[in-house]
Amino acid sequence: MERRLLQARWMVPVCQPPIENGWVEIFGDRIVAVGHPPADRQAVDLGDVALFPGLVNAHTHLEFSHLTAPLGRMGDPLPQWLAAVVAQRRNAQPLGQPVSEHDRTVAIRSGHEQSNRAGVVLLGEILTPPWQLSLSKNGPQVVAFVEALGLSPIRADESFQAARHWLQLCGRTRSCGISPHAPYSVSLDLLRRCVSLASELRLPVAMHVAESLEELRLLRYGDGPFRKFLRQVGAWQPGHFPVSGGILTFLKELACAPRSLIVHGNYLPDEAIDFLASQPHMSVIYCPRTHAYFQHQNYPLAKLSKAGIRVALGTDSLASNPDLNLWREFRQVLSVHPWLAVSDALQMVTLTAAEALGRADFGRLAPGCVSRLLCIPSNADTVSRLWRDFASADTPKEVTMALPD
Repeated sequence: MERRLLQARWMVPVCQPPIENGWVEIFGDRIVAVGHPPADRQAVDLGDVALFPGLVNAHTHLEFSHLTAPLGRMGDPLPQWLAAVVAQRRNAQPLGQPVSEHDRTVAIRSGHEQSNRAGVVLLGEILTPPWQLSLSKNGPQVVAFVEALGLSPIRADESFQAARHWLQLCGRTRSCGISPHAPYSVSLDLLRRCVSLASELRLPVAMHVAESLEELRLLRYGDGPFRKFLRQVGAWQPGHFPVSGGILTFLKELACAPRSLIVHGNYLPDEAIDFLASQPHMSVIYCPRTHAYFQHQNYPLAKLSKAGIRVALGTDSLASNPDLNLWREFRQVLSVHPWLAVSDALQMVTLTAAEALGRADFGRLAPGCVSRLLCIPSNADTVSRLWRDFASADTPKEVTMALPD
């Protein structure tokens, strides 16, 4: 393997301030060093560009990547949208038949390739077992969270056993995790079993939490649109709702896992934010364009940031998003939250997202990290102008593809 020294107008390590006329040394698929060019070595000069690490998408559902448009209508309440998801799956297949493994494989591979073209090098994927396909080694690495759901004891146990079986096949690797779906679809007993298994195997847990006002109403009062939806799909279980303590009860259970991802968190109450602030191993995953599709109330990003909570970005799926371009989530979060520093937004799609997934070898330009690099055009002569270039840049290009032999 050959060592390569690359120089650019700006080097943006993300884990430290930008370096003007900086360089990065690469050996194989890893970064060896970052800094200023040594006087006795010649580097490949990439010119007026800003070099930075590949993007990290903290939350996806690739199995929906066959869709050509989001499901439902913009602004639909979440239970109504979920009904559209159920209807789409039933209409796409013969009555009573599950989605075919072939169709799901095609969709997942399509989403993986879409993510690759958008500069994503690592993604957190929620999967439904079985999931045995091999993905392109040239595309993003995947931290796969196997999904479990069920309110009835029988359904919950079947789902848990399937998830445990998949994790046993996957092995105790940092590329696996478990995802109890959501408070409206997972009993507290199933959640505890998932967290216990994750603790045993030292794996992360991801759960959709505080995604909608309808969810909060179900947990607090046991009624509303979610009760109607659960009855429609035959999943309603008397006695499960309301839940004493509401969202906070679920967060306290998730805090027992080695690492937890709180997906969405659109309506986290103040007491939940205070609790998360005391749990450094827990992260919140914000999906800006999905949030906009549902026309939710203002996202509590300022409160989360002020509390020091790790917040990363994700695309969610094509069932609620027009594409899987994570850079457009970066642009969206800057548009919706103009107070947010561009440097902090960049961390949310690189360093912070990698930390949320437990992968310190992604999201930074630092020794030992993966060497898949991106760049945007920039001839900025100050850091503030550099950040303006980031805020206005189109989807970045991958640098390693264009390196000379």
